[in-house]
Amino acid sequence: MIMENQKPTLYEWMGGLPALIRLTHIFYEKYVPQDELLAPLFAGMAPDHPERVATWLGEVFGGPEAYTERYGGHAHMISRHLDKGLSEEQRARWASLICQAADDAGLPTDHAFRAAFVSYIEWGTHLAVTYSAPGANPPLHQPVPHWDWGEALPEPTGSSQETKGQKRSNEPITFTQHIQPLFRAKDRQSMQWAFDLWSYEDVTRHAQGIFHRLQQGSMPCDGTWPHEQVELFQRWMTSGMAR
Repeated sequence: MIMENQKPTLYEWMGGLPALIRLTHIFYEKYVPQDELLAPLFAGMAPDHPERVATWLGEVFGGPEAYTERYGGHAHMISRHLDKGLSEEQRARWASLICQAADDAGLPTDHAFRAAFVSYIEWGTHLAVTYSAPGANPPLHQPVPHWDWGEALPEPTGSSQETKGQKRSNEPITFTQHIQPLFRAKDRQSMQWAFDLWSYEDVTRHAQGIFHRLQQGSMPCDGTWPHEQVELFQRWMTSGMAR
């Protein structure tokens, strides 16, 4: 039950587990068997696979921690993708068709919900491709990600309004003073398996990819950066990525 004046979770807004079960059954029964890229991947899926995926999505979007309790949480989900060698084409098709299934299932169509929903689908499917690569060694002992509406993030500890993009225009943008404080400890932890968001060398090496994810809204994992912060990161990149 949603209390008056309390903002609902994405899970509550979409209609809870029944809505997600409609979504996954439509996806796996209507779209997957007819698709040349996805049908081979799921040809031998377990009969309860749609319910498992619905339970995972429910926990991600703010519902009960049922996937963690029943199936083993993040570690189990990751184990299902190891060494699958998923392609970008398969990822994009999965993401596209699950959004079509969301329409068929009657999930909310308001912009705020769909932006948050698609943001997770994009983020999650990109990680699935990364984790599925031969020799990948993803972090297993992490909690299931929790996705929200994507409001502006709280100001990072130790930062100032200038860090948020309101700095003096004639002041050089540096990683130490302006960029590193934007990444919270949990942002760093969630990406530690790939690179260190508090390392100047790592962030400069992966700057284009990080910027792309920030623009998409698929990074950080629990909401999008305000436009001012994305713009600040871009200005740091284009001005030479000073330390």
